[in-house]
Order: sequence, then C-alpha cells, then structure tokens
Amino acid sequence: MLKTFILKNRAIIKTVTWRMTADLLTILVMSLMTGRLITAVSLVGIFIVTKTFWFWLHEKVWGLSEKPPKGSKKRSLIKTVTWRILATFDTLVIVLFVTREPLWAGSAALIDTVLKTFFYYLHERVWEHFFRENIVLDLHTHSNFSDGSDSPSALLKAAAEAGCEYLAICDHDNVDHAGRIGDIPPGICYIPGVEISAEYPKTLHILGYGIDPGHHELRERLNSLQAIRKARNIKMVENMQAQGFDISMEELLQDAGGKQIGRPNFASIMLKKAYVKSKQDAFDRYLAKGKSLYMEKTRMQAGEAIRLILKAGGIPVLAHPGQTGQDPAALEALTVELKGYGLRGIEAYYSRHTEEQTRAYLKLAKKQHLLVTAGSDYHGNNKADIQLGIKVKREHLIPFLEALEL
Repeated sequence: MLKTFILKNRAIIKTVTWRMTADLLTILVMSLMTGRLITAVSLVGIFIVTKTFWFWLHEKVWGLSEKPPKGSKKRSLIKTVTWRILATFDTLVIVLFVTREPLWAGSAALIDTVLKTFFYYLHERVWEHFFRENIVLDLHTHSNFSDGSDSPSALLKAAAEAGCEYLAICDHDNVDHAGRIGDIPPGICYIPGVEISAEYPKTLHILGYGIDPGHHELRERLNSLQAIRKARNIKMVENMQAQGFDISMEELLQDAGGKQIGRPNFASIMLKKAYVKSKQDAFDRYLAKGKSLYMEKTRMQAGEAIRLILKAGGIPVLAHPGQTGQDPAALEALTVELKGYGLRGIEAYYSRHTEEQTRAYLKLAKKQHLLVTAGSDYHGNNKADIQLGIKVKREHLIPFLEALEL
C-alpha cells in the first residue's frame, strides 16, 4: 500500500526527498563558505519555496515526454543537466539577493552545480530503482500447449529479452505447460496461469493467476474439457472432409507436436495445402466464429470457472472485457455478477483495447474495487501482429502483484 501511495504521488514525494537532500547540502556549503549558519539557514528557507516549485514544475514537464525512455540512464542524465541549469540560475539570483556579494553568489552557484549534479543523478537512479514509474510485463500469453507457437521455456526467454519483469502463461483450459518451464531467466518472475472459456452468448474468458497447477479438482475438470475438445476436433475433421478439404487427424496431431489441437493447427494445414493464402485467411473465411467450419466448444459456467480458480489458490480475473461485446452498463452488471462468484480483477490493459476502452476499464476497476491486470494475449507466430510485453503504469499493477504474494 505504501509503494502504491508513493507512485500515485510520485512527483510530489520525489520533490520533497530531493529538497531535503539539496537543502542539507546547501546548509553545509554556505556554512563553510560564509561561516554564518544563520545565513545558510535563511538561504535554505528561501530555496525551499523557490526550488520546490521549480523542481515540481521540472518533474511535471518531463512527465509529459516518453523520450528518452523512462527509467533509462540517458533520461536521468539529461534530466540532471536540465535541472542543474534551472537550479544554478536560481542559486545565483537568490544568494546574490541575500548576501549582496557577487563573489559568494558565483562561488555558491559553481559549488552548487558540481556537488548537486552528482547527488541529483544519484537521487534519480535511486528513484528509478525502487519506484520506477512504468513496468513492462505480460500477464496473458499462450504457449504451444494450447494455441501459441512458442514453448514455455522459449516464451520465458523471449519475455526476458523484451524486458518483462513478470510473465504469466495462461493456456486455454489447461495447465500442462507448468511442467515444462525449465530454468527461469534472471530478472523475470514467472506466474502460473490458465484461461478458462466460460459459457456466454458472446466471448467470456476467465484468467486464473497464481494457481496450483497440480490442484486435483482443477486438473480433473480441465482434463474432462480436453476430452470433449478432442471429440470436437474429430467432428471438425469430418465436417471439413465432407466439404472437400483433404485434411486428416494424423496431420493435425503432427502439426500440434503432440500438444493440444486448436484452430491454428487447422489453419496451418490449410495453408500448407494452399486452401488459403495465410493463417488469418483461414480464420476469416472458414474458422472464425460463425464461419462454415467453426464448431462451438463445450465451456464451463463462469461461476464454476471462478470457483475452481479460487480453490486452486488463484486470483480470478475477467479477460479482455472488450470482447464481451457489452455496452458499459451491461459490462458493469456482468462484473457485479461475476464478483458475486468471487471475481477479483479485470484485464484493463490489453493489446487490442483502445485508449478510451482502457480508461473506461480502469474506471470500472476502481468503482468495483477490482484488481487491474495487463496482458497482450501473445500467441507467437500464430498471431504475429501481437507483440510480447506491455508497458503500463506500475501503480495500477502493484495491488495485483502484492495480492499474488510472490
């Protein structure tokens, strides 16, 4: 809670910590220079007013820019220079006004520049280490144990290379990836997850975070869904063959590499046999919901999905709320209903949400006291337009990360 408070009031609190540091340095320097502690304290009293205002304004102006990247050493260095120019001018004017001694004013400005340039840069790096404004993470990705193209270990490696601090793998209706994680790259925290498809007129998916992948009831229920899906795949093959597509179950199994068969595997075989121009073409023409080769899959009730996630020690979150197809009022009613089952969060940040949607979902999360999560829905080459990793404000994610008790 303390860290969230600090991040929400970052500019003000950062101003205060720098002012305390700078004023102590000023008292030290001016006392040694003039031999008058009272003069030094008087100058600090004026600086508290003038430089606090300038520092706060400097922080707010820099907050409007994303370049150089926030958190980078280059940004800290350039901010140090711009602040030093502003602060040195302020020092020169104020010391000259108080002491009427140009030599003291010039000396104070010179010493101030050298000493405080170092300490300002140090102050910047300390803040970026402990209270970095933005965070890069991805709490919604898929491996090749469902319909992603990357193995779990490759996914973690790619996430580390993308600068992610946290990665959750949330395969569709299974947790089989958890046994194939391998070595976790340094600097990244892996979160076991799942994405459960819930029964709903349109799209309703529930994400589960921090679950116990070995939880018996969860695995048993998900395994029963997989058995039903296998029967569905057989029917899809029969349906495709009846419509003139030369596709066999053996080809699908080979394409899936022994993992769960999904629509991307059907699209892959169709592309190989030149029935379509691309995988996306296969979905657009045949495999998307409502198209001739699409078949509905068996889903859990939303309440059951949430209950299972909770029993497995996880945090249930509403995935990509924009895909529910509901207007704001209906979506809020849905979240209230799901909260009644135990829903704890909402995926406000999502790769395909507009800025307007993101703002609306953040507002909804605040109103309904829901945790905020962020995910790209990365599928590797199977959805090549979606990049791994998403950068968001850290203050919005801290309550969720703290709830995970990592």
